[in-house]
Amino acid sequence: MPKARAASPPAAPRRPRVAAAERERMILDAAIPFFAEQGFSGQTRLLAQSIGISHSVLYRHFPTKEDLIAAVCTEMFERRWDPAWDEVLRDITLPLEERLLRFYGDAGTLLLSPEWMRIALQVGLEGEAALAGLATLLRERIIGPLAQALRAERAAGGAPLSEEAAVEAAWALHGRVFYLGARLAVWRGATPRQPDAALAAAIASFCGGARRLAAAC
Repeated sequence: MPKARAASPPAAPRRPRVAAAERERMILDAAIPFFAEQGFSGQTRLLAQSIGISHSVLYRHFPTKEDLIAAVCTEMFERRWDPAWDEVLRDITLPLEERLLRFYGDAGTLLLSPEWMRIALQVGLEGEAALAGLATLLRERIIGPLAQALRAERAAGGAPLSEEAAVEAAWALHGRVFYLGARLAVWRGATPRQPDAALAAAIASFCGGARRLAAAC
């Protein structure tokens, strides 16, 4: 009597198919911390391995590494910006110092995050700021509105400020905030114990200096 054939082992369950948009989102979400830590020279093959997909699947969604980096920059410098932050900076019903505290307190959740800071530094160093949208964000959503607010504050106090001087003052303030973010993201051993208090102190110092300068004019 012939022996009964052993039953075949059950087939492994198929991995559920992931929609293209969901897969693209997954790649982008993984690429941001990857490039923040590895730099734009990081190998996409290693990125694909960290996600658990093949290199060819990654390139099916982002045909070139440059496409992926551009998508990362668009996400960081455009899509993650909350338009409500623009309104805070332009709200003339609030004193300037309170506006700045609210603006940097809210927008700082993005601008002072290690991932945003490290990506921004890499973009600036590689000379791609204009293409990546970083220059536009800085000029139109931070420095420009800051300069306008400073000029309005000085004009109300009877000590007009030139546009050039206002822009330089805006860069001076944002530079202090940016350096705080750099300490948090790059020089991790030199971070203040209370970053929020350090931010508030920087803004208070800037506004105090601006008031003293206006009084002396």
